[in-house]
Amino acid sequence: MARRVGLLGGTFDPPHLGHLVVAECARVELHLDEVRLLVAGDPWMKSTTSPPSPVEDRVAMAAAAVAHDPHLTVDTREVGRAGPTFTADTLSALHDAEPDVDWWFVLGEDAALELPRWSRVAEAFALATFVVVTRPGHAAPTAEELPNALVHLEIPQLEVSSTELRRRFAQGLATRYLVPVTVDRYVRDHGLYGAGDG
Repeated sequence: MARRVGLLGGTFDPPHLGHLVVAECARVELHLDEVRLLVAGDPWMKSTTSPPSPVEDRVAMAAAAVAHDPHLTVDTREVGRAGPTFTADTLSALHDAEPDVDWWFVLGEDAALELPRWSRVAEAFALATFVVVTRPGHAAPTAEELPNALVHLEIPQLEVSSTELRRRFAQGLATRYLVPVTVDRYVRDHGLYGAGDG
């Protein structure tokens, strides 16, 4: 029987408890053997108004976030790729490297709304089952351009975002319990986002 592996992509700048809740809910409720945090290299649709933190810091924070969970790992294949990151390329490479794995690509409602604009979205859908994470009481996004094979997963919603966390670190506001303690320590030890030792 094929292993079932989930992929949760993102810049993880920084990774926070919301990311981990999504990963764990997907793992348990979709009966996945493993969920990988897929650290983005140069995501082609990401806003360029604020460039992400250096990739080595984002990878290190993602690794710190999952270090004590045997079911969560970090995949760095996208950060080593030159040029913009396309999900179809990543999924194709994963199929070549691990052909016996059943892939599940997990993304939020906001990202799902952008699926019609993705490069080679039909190819990506042929390579993985796409899972849209929804908020309690909210309908999952629908669009005529999307395949009807989307799986919808409702999870508890934590009102935390990487953007807000960067602001909180920069302003010396509380971040404890919003990120794993290992991530909080990494940010402060390396002075990311203008954070001091708090």
